[in-house]
Amino acid sequence: MVTFKYSRIIQYTVIVVVSLRIPVYLYTQSLNKPLDNVTTYYTNIGKIGLTVTNFGTIGTRNQMWPNQPSCEYPLGSRIEHIVQGGLWIGARPRQYGFPVVSCAFYRGSADDISEFTTERGATIIQRSSLSTSQYFSEAAISHQDFVAEFTDRYTRVPQTGDSLINHFPIGVRVRLESYAWNFPFAENYVILNYTIYNENPDTLEDVYVGLCCENTVRNTNYVRPGATGYFFSSGNGYDSLARMMYGFEINPSPGSVPADSYVGEALLGTTPFPDGVTSVSELSKKMYMNVWRYSSGANDLYYPSVDYDAANPYNSKYTRLTQSNPRQTLTTIRTSPNNYITMISVGPWTRVAPRDSINVVFAIICAKKAGTQHEMNDTREARENLYKALAWVQRAYTGEDINGNNQLDLGEDIVTRVPGGLLAVPDGKLTRYVLPTPPNQPKVRVQVSNQSVVLYWDKSAEYSLDPLSGRYDFAGYRIYRTKPGSDFRTSSTWLMDISLIGEFDRSDDTIGYNTGLKRILIDTSASFSGLTFPGDTTRYYYRFPPLGDAIPQLNGWQYVYGVSAYDQGDALNNLLSMESAMTLVNVLTGAQPTSDPNVEVGVYPNPYYVHAYWDGSGERTRKLYFTNLPARATITIYTLAGDVVAELEHTTRSIGTDIEWFRRYGSSIPMVTTGGEHAWDLLTKNDQAIATGLYLFTVKDHDTGIVKRGKFLVIK
Repeated sequence: MVTFKYSRIIQYTVIVVVSLRIPVYLYTQSLNKPLDNVTTYYTNIGKIGLTVTNFGTIGTRNQMWPNQPSCEYPLGSRIEHIVQGGLWIGARPRQYGFPVVSCAFYRGSADDISEFTTERGATIIQRSSLSTSQYFSEAAISHQDFVAEFTDRYTRVPQTGDSLINHFPIGVRVRLESYAWNFPFAENYVILNYTIYNENPDTLEDVYVGLCCENTVRNTNYVRPGATGYFFSSGNGYDSLARMMYGFEINPSPGSVPADSYVGEALLGTTPFPDGVTSVSELSKKMYMNVWRYSSGANDLYYPSVDYDAANPYNSKYTRLTQSNPRQTLTTIRTSPNNYITMISVGPWTRVAPRDSINVVFAIICAKKAGTQHEMNDTREARENLYKALAWVQRAYTGEDINGNNQLDLGEDIVTRVPGGLLAVPDGKLTRYVLPTPPNQPKVRVQVSNQSVVLYWDKSAEYSLDPLSGRYDFAGYRIYRTKPGSDFRTSSTWLMDISLIGEFDRSDDTIGYNTGLKRILIDTSASFSGLTFPGDTTRYYYRFPPLGDAIPQLNGWQYVYGVSAYDQGDALNNLLSMESAMTLVNVLTGAQPTSDPNVEVGVYPNPYYVHAYWDGSGERTRKLYFTNLPARATITIYTLAGDVVAELEHTTRSIGTDIEWFRRYGSSIPMVTTGGEHAWDLLTKNDQAIATGLYLFTVKDHDTGIVKRGKFLVIK
């Protein structure tokens, strides 16, 4: 047997390399070729922020935290789930005489260089099936596709010329397509669709494919990535029947708020099937899970690091692809937190001829823990939401292949095309990635004023054609709103704390309350052709609250509203009513800008009591508001002795939302405000917290020159 230790010598010995008949094309390249590795693309459709690259990895190793997510869920929460992950491909190329593996990731450290590289000019292509997207494409599968290609055939990093040590190219090209949706039932998973092409002039034997991930689930609002203990608080598990490995947080220390969520990596299917498999349900027979610890030594009995594989043919990377860890080790990792790296793999494909390909599809799934048990308890009940998401993503992959045999059988051609928009007919192709499609998201406009919010939206949802039924099946609208204070009381998940406050639907179907839509129409006359606003070409037909109704808002409080549309369901395909993703708007009500000399400027709350209800946990997360301001003004704050404490420049676009309170508790959804108020964090121009006392202020109107005065009291 040729050991990997000997193979390391072979790589540097030209005579022996030739004797192994390694194809010259695998080593030929221009060393000044630019490195076109792309690391800045991440999913921002749905609720997962997953970074996808064009050299075989997912995640960022948290190197771009907090500006770019690695695998964040919910998006914007700073709760991370995967440090990094990547593709593994193993095979027995005939020219070597021994098995080799090309891997994108195995350890997570800075010197863990992907063995996949890009060709000249390679980049990531973005596509979208949303007709309103700038990336709209007829070829798109999902609301956000990323498409990339990479290869393992180079032995040096193209940009630097550095050798990829111990890398024996298999001779494959990989096309990755990732898919993400914003449907409520599809917003917490991302599909990774790998097509692997054999570009070796010879047949590849005994091919295996794996997905390796360092699952580290942490709330980075409270424990910074890389801090002491950050990597050693997570557990992992493996569900063979679900074909899924998963990770979760066992101990939130040294942070104070638990992540309270799961991440799963699941195998959805392959085309063709590995040898001995005839359906998706049988794939678990040819699946394996391997686990190791990031910092373990060569003598670690069960979890030795991959660093030592090159010297040990009996524990090689290829062996890890082809067999699972002993069952007792897979049980231990569920209860003993550590810095584990896990991998699920599938195979073998005994022979992959030149120019042939295999397709392997994985999914990254995130879900909040279910039930009320302590987060360290990994139970079936706690994983309920994870399994629900897995069922949806598996259904999406399955598409028309209802019996899972990779063939379009009689009665399975349910996806329809609509020639000329008139008649729905079968298309004669096996279609995957079929999701029941809810109506389009409504286009929403919001107007805010003093203690008031009015939402307007269009009729686009009512012209949504369901691809399965071929029907226009719109049923109604739902309106949602967050609760006052949920932004800072549950800051990591406050966007999920949103409640239904209104529902209006057609009166001629069996879905909902059949209230009719007349009440929310802006104008009920038959000739009404929609309300328009300057600079906005959309025509709006509906409003909430209905005319004559009012829903008072609290000025100075941040609210998120959402408007969605839902359909009638599809009894023929046994589908319940589906709801679109919400179109979200973030609002802050307050006084309108005014230059009226008779309107007094003010401050609220006044007096200001430190540790007020909306205060955060420190000096930098406080705020009070100046109100009844002009459109453009300078606010100057003084002590009683006349010393200037702070100066604030106010415009209708700059209202003080750059302070720490909004950075910590705000959202990524653009905020709509009145422009007549300004927030201040009670910090001086020298960045110091102000003391208890009475303060004076002036407001100079830049348009009229009028100066108004006021005072406020701070009590600590």
